[in-house]
Amino acid sequence: MKKLVALALALISTHATAEWTKVGESGERGGYTAYADQVSIRKVDERAKMWILFDYQAVQKTSGVEYLSEKIRREYDCKQKQMRKLAYSFFSWNMENGDLIRSYNQPQKWEPVLPGSIDEAEWKAACGK
Repeated sequence: MKKLVALALALISTHATAEWTKVGESGERGGYTAYADQVSIRKVDERAKMWILFDYQAVQKTSGVEYLSEKIRREYDCKQKQMRKLAYSFFSWNMENGDLIRSYNQPQKWEPVLPGSIDEAEWKAACGK
Protein backbone atom coordinates (compact mmCIF):
# COMPACT_ATOMS: atom_id res chain seq x y z
CA MET A 1 0.00 0.00 0.00
CA LYS A 2 2.84 2.39 0.82
CA LYS A 3 4.37 1.81 -2.63
CA LEU A 4 1.04 2.58 -4.30
CA VAL A 5 0.68 5.83 -2.36
CA ALA A 6 4.28 6.81 -3.17
CA LEU A 7 3.70 6.10 -6.87
CA ALA A 8 0.49 8.16 -6.89
CA LEU A 9 2.25 11.07 -5.21
CA ALA A 10 5.13 10.87 -7.68
CA LEU A 11 2.73 10.95 -10.63
CA ILE A 12 0.80 13.88 -9.17
CA SER A 13 3.96 15.85 -8.39
CA THR A 14 5.38 15.15 -11.88
CA HIS A 15 2.19 16.47 -13.46
CA ALA A 16 2.02 19.51 -11.19
CA THR A 17 5.62 20.57 -11.74
CA ALA A 18 5.95 19.95 -15.49
CA GLU A 19 7.15 23.02 -17.35
CA TRP A 20 6.31 22.30 -20.96
CA THR A 21 8.46 24.07 -23.56
CA LYS A 22 7.46 23.82 -27.21
CA VAL A 23 10.08 21.97 -29.28
CA GLY A 24 8.20 21.59 -32.56
CA GLU A 25 5.04 21.16 -34.58
CA SER A 26 3.95 18.76 -37.28
CA GLY A 27 1.05 18.39 -39.67
CA GLU A 28 1.28 14.60 -39.40
CA ARG A 29 -1.41 12.59 -37.58
CA GLY A 30 -3.90 15.46 -37.97
CA GLY A 31 -1.45 17.99 -36.54
CA TYR A 32 0.33 18.14 -33.20
CA THR A 33 2.64 20.20 -31.04
CA ALA A 34 5.57 18.60 -29.21
CA TYR A 35 6.65 19.85 -25.79
CA ALA A 36 9.63 18.96 -23.59
CA ASP A 37 9.75 19.19 -19.81
CA GLN A 38 13.35 20.34 -19.42
CA VAL A 39 12.97 20.41 -15.63
CA SER A 40 12.64 16.60 -15.81
CA ILE A 41 16.01 16.07 -17.54
CA ARG A 42 18.26 13.60 -15.76
CA LYS A 43 21.74 13.08 -17.25
CA VAL A 44 24.25 10.35 -16.46
CA ASP A 45 27.39 10.23 -18.59
CA GLU A 46 26.30 10.32 -22.25
CA ARG A 47 22.64 9.49 -21.60
CA ALA A 48 19.70 11.69 -20.66
CA LYS A 49 16.06 11.04 -19.73
CA MET A 50 13.24 13.53 -20.21
CA TRP A 51 9.45 13.73 -20.38
CA ILE A 52 7.87 14.72 -23.73
CA LEU A 53 4.25 15.63 -24.46
CA PHE A 54 2.54 15.33 -27.83
CA ASP A 55 -0.61 17.45 -27.94
CA TYR A 56 -2.81 16.45 -30.89
CA GLN A 57 -5.33 18.58 -32.78
CA ALA A 58 -7.31 15.52 -33.90
CA VAL A 59 -8.34 12.49 -31.86
CA GLN A 60 -5.79 9.67 -32.12
CA LYS A 61 -6.84 6.03 -32.23
CA THR A 62 -4.49 3.25 -31.18
CA SER A 63 -5.41 -0.32 -30.24
CA GLY A 64 -9.06 0.57 -29.72
CA VAL A 65 -8.48 3.66 -27.52
CA GLU A 66 -8.89 7.34 -28.36
CA TYR A 67 -6.81 10.19 -26.94
CA LEU A 68 -5.74 13.80 -27.53
CA SER A 69 -2.39 13.86 -25.73
CA GLU A 70 0.47 11.45 -25.15
CA LYS A 71 3.09 11.85 -22.43
CA ILE A 72 6.32 9.91 -23.02
CA ARG A 73 9.38 9.27 -20.86
CA ARG A 74 12.33 8.94 -23.25
CA GLU A 75 15.97 8.05 -22.90
CA TYR A 76 18.47 9.69 -25.24
CA ASP A 77 21.97 8.51 -26.12
CA CYS A 78 23.71 11.86 -26.55
CA LYS A 79 26.85 10.36 -28.09
CA GLN A 80 25.28 7.84 -30.50
CA LYS A 81 22.35 10.17 -31.41
CA GLN A 82 19.60 7.67 -30.70
CA MET A 83 16.55 7.45 -28.44
CA ARG A 84 13.98 5.04 -27.02
CA LYS A 85 10.67 5.12 -25.19
CA LEU A 86 10.76 4.07 -21.54
CA ALA A 87 7.11 4.69 -20.68
CA TYR A 88 4.05 6.46 -22.03
CA SER A 89 0.52 7.49 -21.08
CA PHE A 90 -2.49 8.46 -23.22
CA PHE A 91 -4.91 11.14 -21.97
CA SER A 92 -8.44 11.85 -23.16
CA TRP A 93 -7.94 15.62 -23.37
CA ASN A 94 -5.18 17.97 -24.49
CA MET A 95 -2.08 18.75 -22.41
CA GLU A 96 -2.36 15.51 -20.36
CA ASN A 97 -5.75 16.50 -18.97
CA GLY A 98 -8.89 14.43 -18.71
CA ASP A 99 -8.86 10.71 -18.05
CA LEU A 100 -5.76 8.53 -18.17
CA ILE A 101 -6.71 6.15 -20.98
CA ARG A 102 -3.74 3.80 -20.98
CA SER A 103 -0.17 3.67 -19.72
CA TYR A 104 2.75 1.40 -20.48
CA ASN A 105 6.08 1.12 -18.74
CA GLN A 106 8.68 -0.98 -20.55
CA PRO A 107 11.81 0.19 -22.40
CA GLN A 108 11.57 -0.09 -26.19
CA LYS A 109 14.38 -0.60 -28.71
CA TRP A 110 16.84 2.17 -29.55
CA GLU A 111 16.09 4.13 -32.73
CA PRO A 112 18.25 6.64 -34.60
CA VAL A 113 17.40 10.34 -34.31
CA LEU A 114 16.73 11.66 -37.82
CA PRO A 115 18.17 15.05 -38.80
CA GLY A 116 15.59 17.84 -39.04
CA SER A 117 12.92 15.85 -37.16
CA ILE A 118 11.00 16.67 -33.99
CA ASP A 119 12.92 13.75 -32.47
CA GLU A 120 16.12 15.70 -33.14
CA ALA A 121 14.65 18.79 -31.43
CA GLU A 122 13.88 16.60 -28.37
CA TRP A 123 17.34 15.04 -28.45
CA LYS A 124 18.97 18.48 -28.58
CA ALA A 125 16.87 19.69 -25.64
CA ALA A 126 17.67 16.61 -23.54
CA CYS A 127 21.38 16.47 -24.41
CA GLY A 128 22.04 20.19 -24.33
CA LYS A 129 23.14 20.34 -27.97
